[in-house]
Amino acid sequence: MGIKQFFTDKFSKTAIREVTDGLVIFSVCMLTYVLLTDLGGIEVLQRVVGTPLEAPSFLHFCGVALVVFSVRRIGDQRRERAKRVAAELDAKEASSRDPLTQLPNRRQFQGDVGTALKTSKSKMSILLLGLDQFRKLNEVYGHLGCDEALAQIGARIREHASPGDIFARIGDDEFALCLAGADAETARDVACALIDVVKKPVQIGIEQHSIGASVGIAQAGRGQTTVDELLRGAHVALSRARNTRESFCFFDPKMDAHVRERSLLEKDFRAAIGGYDIRPYYQPIIDLKTKRIVGFESLARWHHTISGMIMPDTFIPLAEELGLMDELSGQLFGDACRDAATWPEYISLSFNFSPSQLGDVNFADEVLSILADTGLPAYRLEAEITESALVADLEATRHAIQTLRNAGVRIVIDDFGTGYSSLYHLYELRFDKLKIDKRFIQELGVSPDSDIFMKAIIGLCKGLELTVTAEGIETEAQAEASLAHGAHQAQGFLFGKAMPANEVTEMLANPRPAQMVA
Repeated sequence: MGIKQFFTDKFSKTAIREVTDGLVIFSVCMLTYVLLTDLGGIEVLQRVVGTPLEAPSFLHFCGVALVVFSVRRIGDQRRERAKRVAAELDAKEASSRDPLTQLPNRRQFQGDVGTALKTSKSKMSILLLGLDQFRKLNEVYGHLGCDEALAQIGARIREHASPGDIFARIGDDEFALCLAGADAETARDVACALIDVVKKPVQIGIEQHSIGASVGIAQAGRGQTTVDELLRGAHVALSRARNTRESFCFFDPKMDAHVRERSLLEKDFRAAIGGYDIRPYYQPIIDLKTKRIVGFESLARWHHTISGMIMPDTFIPLAEELGLMDELSGQLFGDACRDAATWPEYISLSFNFSPSQLGDVNFADEVLSILADTGLPAYRLEAEITESALVADLEATRHAIQTLRNAGVRIVIDDFGTGYSSLYHLYELRFDKLKIDKRFIQELGVSPDSDIFMKAIIGLCKGLELTVTAEGIETEAQAEASLAHGAHQAQGFLFGKAMPANEVTEMLANPRPAQMVA
């Protein structure tokens, strides 16, 4: 081990510097002592000043060296202390700032608002601003483009805020503003002004992009006494504003109850999927001429132990939001195929697949695998596809349709007339059946436009050799009008509501044409 390594290991850099300085100063003093005493330096100085000088002793030089060393050390310590204090201040400042926007961060915001809550007796409002569809901006411009947009928006908020306001960036796309002494009207005005400021186009590279915003507002004194409670209330209000597509929303304690109910529903829903509590029910599809059942559409029903029967319009959006739609649909499809395999061969099963499933490259193979496992022939399955699925990923849907049709599965386009580019899809893709949405059926004979629409669509389907099913039929008049226009099949409450598998078995065991008009 070398001398330098030894000192590096044994002492800190500061200690090494002190030892080095001491040796240098002492060596200079010793050299000066030798020059003055042994080499005639005293005589030279006496001739220069013209006054006899006393020869300095060794102790004199040691004292001088000690004084010089001490003065130097004191100066170094002062400089080191100043640097350390400055570094600590910089670190503290950095820990309380968002590095991108240079606004205070969540930690600083919570501390400042907490202090204001303790010291201020006036009204206080927390505004939480969330950028709308910020993920799409990330998909188009990437992280650098998003950072540039956030920096510009942060600068606008800083310029818009009043001197007494507390503001910060507290999340990826969320900014918070605390207004002291602000009543509801003032908070509303500030929220609207912030939204106007944010929605002005931001410059990203050479392009301009507009970003919308929503604001949730929570006011101190409405059941909220801490910073965390205020921020949570503002988050709840922001979510409500986004869900209702409103610009801003004030927090109300009733919203909190709704959020807790939603949380419990999510928990119960996850358990329901794992426990197979969500089961397929079946609504009959009848031939309009013979009034006999030709198939059943599978519809999901959740029998909750406390709330009772929960309909799909409640839990299907929840499944999509939680990313559980594919799991739920796969489970229901397997159950439906097992039930349908026990029905007569002339009875088909219609099953509606979600857009997310159709985007999976393995979707068609998984469908055919379930058919093989359950023993249901492919020709008895009608795979229903909504127009939203076609818009989401046309190429993936085209591949799935081709694979399933080659295996014998019939392809149905569902809710026709409610999506986009319908005629293009009819022209581009091969379908076997088309289901006309109930909103058009229910206005037959009432709205001339609905009759015109029916004539046009059914005429087109005749040319394309598509079977037409009228959905949502509730009256005999609607059934007769659909048949008169040329529809082949129908379903709706007139012919029967969705029922469990055991009731389907009973209905098929005792067929009655009149029963089809329940």
